[in-house]
Amino acid sequence: MAELAPRGVLRVGDRIRFEGRHQQVIGLEGTALRLLSDEGDTNVMAAGYVMAAADFEVLGRGPEAVPERVLPPFASVDALPPQAVEKARLWEQHVVEVLTGLPPDAQEGMSPRPEYVPACGI
Repeated sequence: MAELAPRGVLRVGDRIRFEGRHQQVIGLEGTALRLLSDEGDTNVMAAGYVMAAADFEVLGRGPEAVPERVLPPFASVDALPPQAVEKARLWEQHVVEVLTGLPPDAQEGMSPRPEYVPACGI
């Protein structure tokens, strides 16, 4: 079995199994994923739909996977006062953990804290 990434975290460059096919995430916009199948087909799918599939699995990070940071480098946070940027980064970490179960800087293989397990549905 392939090494699994946290179930709720996908990045451009990731290889996944979905609907019995191996595919690569080639784009992310909002909650939409652009997927490229091994056969060369492209699809745009809702991320929630893809990740809820029974056979969904993250197979691995491609060499072109984007870095771990969640806020894009072109975000205008750099124009804000340092205290505001610090607060934004703290909120970013918290929101990512609430949505995915793990903070953005989580070590590989780390498990979510019980109160942040996305599958519990609270």
